[in-house]
Amino acid sequence: MQERTANNSGGSPIDNQVREESKHSILLFVSTTVTALLSFGYSLYAMKMLGPMRAADFVAAMSVATFFSIALGPINGTVAKFTTGYAAANDLGSVARLQRLAIRNVFRFGGIGFLIGAVLAIPLSSWLQYQSIFPLVLSFAIVWLTLLLSVARGVLRGLQRFGAYSINTVTEALVRLLVGVGLLSIWTTTVSGVMAFVVALMVILIISQVQMADIWRQFESPGIESDAIIRYLKPMCVMMAITAGFDNMDMLAVKHLFDPDAAGAYGAAFTLARGTSVLVTPFNIILLPLVAGLQARKAPVKTTVLRICGYFVALCAIPLLVFAICPGKVLQLVRLDAFSDAAPLLLPLTAARLLGHLNGLIALSYAALGRFGFLKVFIPALITEVALLARWHDSNMTVILVALFVQAGTLMALAAYSKWPRSADDSEDERFDLN
Repeated sequence: MQERTANNSGGSPIDNQVREESKHSILLFVSTTVTALLSFGYSLYAMKMLGPMRAADFVAAMSVATFFSIALGPINGTVAKFTTGYAAANDLGSVARLQRLAIRNVFRFGGIGFLIGAVLAIPLSSWLQYQSIFPLVLSFAIVWLTLLLSVARGVLRGLQRFGAYSINTVTEALVRLLVGVGLLSIWTTTVSGVMAFVVALMVILIISQVQMADIWRQFESPGIESDAIIRYLKPMCVMMAITAGFDNMDMLAVKHLFDPDAAGAYGAAFTLARGTSVLVTPFNIILLPLVAGLQARKAPVKTTVLRICGYFVALCAIPLLVFAICPGKVLQLVRLDAFSDAAPLLLPLTAARLLGHLNGLIALSYAALGRFGFLKVFIPALITEVALLARWHDSNMTVILVALFVQAGTLMALAAYSKWPRSADDSEDERFDLN
């Protein structure tokens, strides 16, 4: 009788886990939807204000920032993974030490990286057909500030403070929108459009420190697993650098190869397709700490990973259906009538993006378990895309078809990888298979 009452009131551990997953997923989906709408709205406003000729400059500058931010994004995931482990052991002192060390190193080495990027902006601006280096200099500033912010957000994710995390991301997007509208209404330049990102990041960095005040007050533990952190971070950076290439290579190639009108049309379609990232963001946020937590409890993860991927695939039908039926209406709705050449690009480009997101979820699941053998799939896939783009780049549609082909092939290769025997480099300790 007592057992039956307990089960009725509390539910089984699996039911409780699913309930927690659902609660966190709904919260993150709502917050990331709001964040994406604000960010998306600002990008559309900036493109409309800048016009077709300068819109590609804005989108390409953000692609440069996104490329390096994603490539170095494992700082966030690594902090989240180890924070989850320390929190599970009720060791907030190690969380405090991890946070301080991460911020100190990111500030130091990120500053050096910014100076190098500012110098590289000179030849890069010529290669991307910019008239000024300043949009790209600001792009590298965005990368530096984003990496600093990723430490605090990694701690929030690891502690599963998804409410504070949601406030953080929504506030950044809101500040960016307000500052951007103000700047572009005064100076309609690419620099003004990009500067809004810099200002918003500086504001949210201050807010993040307030949100983490209780961690700052913790006494540091004498030592943390520095070697384990570095061992995990290195292959994660390789994984995310490849992901960054998949996400941004096509836009940068188009900006380099095509005239401003064609690049502007691709930039409009690219921005709308990237807006669908709102569908995957909550799953990306929750997946790593969730899988790491299951690993810490020595629990199987396959069902959880497949369930999360299934949620994402189901949601993908919405944008694909809309872009298949009425792409021109979508452009009119978002006031990008001047970019009518983007209409036929929307469906295939969005399909390529969504396939890339699905590949990323599967790869992140393996990474959370410390298994990086999937890089044997990712690295050749990126090399293949570069080679195919170098050979076939006759039009915007050709570039998209290359990306779509590579992402579909990568998905099939990842499915095959799940049945490969473990290799020597990914079978150490008690790392779990998804099967």
